[in-house]
Amino acid sequence: MKNILLIDDDPVVRSLASGILRKNGYNVQTAKEGNEGLGMVAENLPDLVITDYQMPGMSGMEVLAKLKEISPALPVIMLTAFGDASLTIKTMQTGAFDYIEKPINPKELVDTVKNGLLSSESLQKPDDPSGDGKKKKDENLMVGKSQAMLAIFKNIGRISQNYVNILISGESGTGKERLARLIHHTGPDADNPIEFINCKALTEDNLRKAFEAGVKNGTLVFDEVGTLNAEMQLKLLELMENQSQQNRLGQQKQYRIISIARRDIGIMAEEGAFLKELYYQLKVFVFTIPSLNERKDDIPYLVEHLIQELNLELGKSINKVEDGVIPVLQSFDWQGNVRELRNVLMQAMVLSHGDLLQRKYIRLEGQDFDELPDYGVSKFEIRPLADVEKEHIGNVLNALRWNKQEASAALGITRPTLNAKIDKYGIKRE
Repeated sequence: MKNILLIDDDPVVRSLASGILRKNGYNVQTAKEGNEGLGMVAENLPDLVITDYQMPGMSGMEVLAKLKEISPALPVIMLTAFGDASLTIKTMQTGAFDYIEKPINPKELVDTVKNGLLSSESLQKPDDPSGDGKKKKDENLMVGKSQAMLAIFKNIGRISQNYVNILISGESGTGKERLARLIHHTGPDADNPIEFINCKALTEDNLRKAFEAGVKNGTLVFDEVGTLNAEMQLKLLELMENQSQQNRLGQQKQYRIISIARRDIGIMAEEGAFLKELYYQLKVFVFTIPSLNERKDDIPYLVEHLIQELNLELGKSINKVEDGVIPVLQSFDWQGNVRELRNVLMQAMVLSHGDLLQRKYIRLEGQDFDELPDYGVSKFEIRPLADVEKEHIGNVLNALRWNKQEASAALGITRPTLNAKIDKYGIKRE
């Protein structure tokens, strides 16, 4: 019978989880906090540990780090109610086998424990805690709590400290470039540059220069690798094989290669349109990003995240979403994926007043909505967003007789931001 140690300060969680595991044939010991749990591990090493993330005194991450010092091969599962991309990645980097969110799903708990006991050899060494703060700002480039996205975050944690070649695939607009940046910023060379190489216009000279720079750079990203012609595929394969040989001989600093593909280059390889040898070199580890239609439960988190980004970009201060916005967004068929969602939010934010994102400004292609107020935006007219913003600011200024204090308040931006936009767009008083 396998021995499991459960560390959690919540008696309800301890009772629930231990009951589930005992019913499935496991011997379970429990501890109320980290130091108590570590003492029990020192006395009798269990086969697997489940620890809460947020506990009084010693945190779950501290418990995990100390467990890895005691026994690097010991499978550890993190249990928490506070899930996000950076936490999931950091948990996996520090050596956790897996990560479960509360409230506990009995089947998920049993399956994860079973897999942890069977696959402890796949655990990684603990990360160096000294680099904890540097990368934090770039660790939430992507968000989501769907099972598909949590699996992606967990796998980033497992592989990001290694230099394996990575292939990222997915529909247009799903966030492939963001994922590449996220992998880079959670890796060992996060302080070095990440260089994106446009494969549609790649020449042999540019390709060789990219590899030469890669000796110093952290990550090379080959964007739309499926568009490479046959000659450039051969050149890339040659350079990658040469790099692998130098790495084996220790003749150069390692760096990561990430390839991004909208087309399925596996199918292209089978059809003879892509070199199979190059395909196998690129796909040591594969990430496939689901379409937004496959993860609509993530839309509330994406909306919150994108609004924060766009506030900075647009000089807005929106922090609330009107009732009904999220259901409308979740009912839409997002052919353009996250990129289309971002564009819809951007236009709505430009038109919204104050700190509230208003439902009436959520304009989705092919759907009929009430007429918008007359801000010079035709209901069916497709216009560059900069034009919409310029015209809207001009209308507000004219309506308020160019009282900039009132105009900046109505627009939800600061006075300096308003002045900067007036200068940027060349807005004149009418």
